[in-house]
Amino acid sequence: MSEISTGKLYGVGVGPGDPELITLKAVKILERVHVVLVPSGKGESIAFDIAKPYIKGEVLKLEFPMTRERDILESVWDENAKKIKKLLVDGRDVAFITLGDPMIYSTYIYVIERLEGFKIETIPGVTSFSAAASKLKMPIARGNRPFAVVPAEDEKTMKKILDDFESVVLMKVSGNYDRTVDLLKAGGFKAGLIIRGGHEDEEVTFDLEKYRGKKLDYLSLIIGRKVGG
Repeated sequence: MSEISTGKLYGVGVGPGDPELITLKAVKILERVHVVLVPSGKGESIAFDIAKPYIKGEVLKLEFPMTRERDILESVWDENAKKIKKLLVDGRDVAFITLGDPMIYSTYIYVIERLEGFKIETIPGVTSFSAAASKLKMPIARGNRPFAVVPAEDEKTMKKILDDFESVVLMKVSGNYDRTVDLLKAGGFKAGLIIRGGHEDEEVTFDLEKYRGKKLDYLSLIIGRKVGG
């Protein structure tokens, strides 16, 4: 399908949290678009805090509720896609900002699925797990060995990944933390935990036991390597 003659949508990854890890290309886009879209749920928008110094145009918040109800999500994605279409049809260039990279566990993915035919360009960002590996001084992959990135929410999938891979990135660990630590220990993994990486209150540790039974921040992840791997 040919592109519709309109403004252009940019998906802009602003990095994992450290304001200095936003790319030069992201900054240039933010400085020149007409409108910056800020996905908003409960509480702060970390992506907006990072992008704010570079925004010259308008800011429009788009509500994305924190829910797993598919019907609600589908309705919200449809409604927000309509808002974006209107801006684009009016000839305005628009940036949709996301933490990390727009193509990894991002609401942006569901929005662009509804914008077929419009002009879209995605600006990659530094991922949370790349930044975490640097903080932990822990390589994720070396040589020709594979690694896996998996949400820690599905225990069956996580067990298989820990059996099949010697190097893993476990995302979204806050909702299933204690069991995740159990599985890593049983699988013979050395693992490091990053909480709110890149923020002033970040925590970096290899003492995973310390956080058992505690409520972790949503921005938490674990990188593990099998001992001897």
